[in-house]
Amino acid sequence: MSVTFREAVSRLDEASFHALYGPWDPMPPELLTGLLADCDARWVVAGGRAARAGAPPRHHGDTDVAVRAADFESVRAVLSGWHLWEVDDGALKPLLPGVALAPDCEELWVRREAGQPWRFELLLDRHSGDGEWVYKRDARVRLPWDKAVHAVDGVEYLRPEVALLFKAKHDRPKDHADLLAARLDPAARSWLAGTLDLLGHREWARLTRLAGEADVDDAGATGVSDQDWR
Repeated sequence: MSVTFREAVSRLDEASFHALYGPWDPMPPELLTGLLADCDARWVVAGGRAARAGAPPRHHGDTDVAVRAADFESVRAVLSGWHLWEVDDGALKPLLPGVALAPDCEELWVRREAGQPWRFELLLDRHSGDGEWVYKRDARVRLPWDKAVHAVDGVEYLRPEVALLFKAKHDRPKDHADLLAARLDPAARSWLAGTLDLLGHREWARLTRLAGEADVDDAGATGVSDQDWR
């Protein structure tokens, strides 16, 4: 039985993926601050790194950076010395100087040149506004920016509960691990569980609440609360 291109790509192990697309050397978030220092647009670390903020670390195969699509040209200008490749259902196409971004593009990979590894991904947010973050898969889910992001060592990240929301759809082993490892205070955990229920991710909502009960038990035994991790 044949599979789609996206399905075939998703089944590749890390070595096979790198052999096909080229290696990754993810840029640490703290180095992005210098690279994007002259960018006047808001950018935030997303993905697994955001989900794991304050939690035990794991290996990350990339670094995700979310920017509003309306601000992309500001980011593009700052990255004029880098090569940007549009991602379309697993296929890559270089975004050449003077060429307009595809109107439906939501992701780009970034590297210095063909002989260099990929350093980070740009995730284009086509739904959020100046005053609030809006979940791209359901506009009912929205938060003021100061509730959707937080600073970690001087770098803005999506809050773990927001980053985890994106992971429920994929439901890969690493996504489950991120959910169970996440350090969420009671309000954040309650918001995440309720939002997962709203979106129909019942099992993830159950696991979110279950992990919270385990955290309470651990805190009672050690005298450490979730808030101490934030």
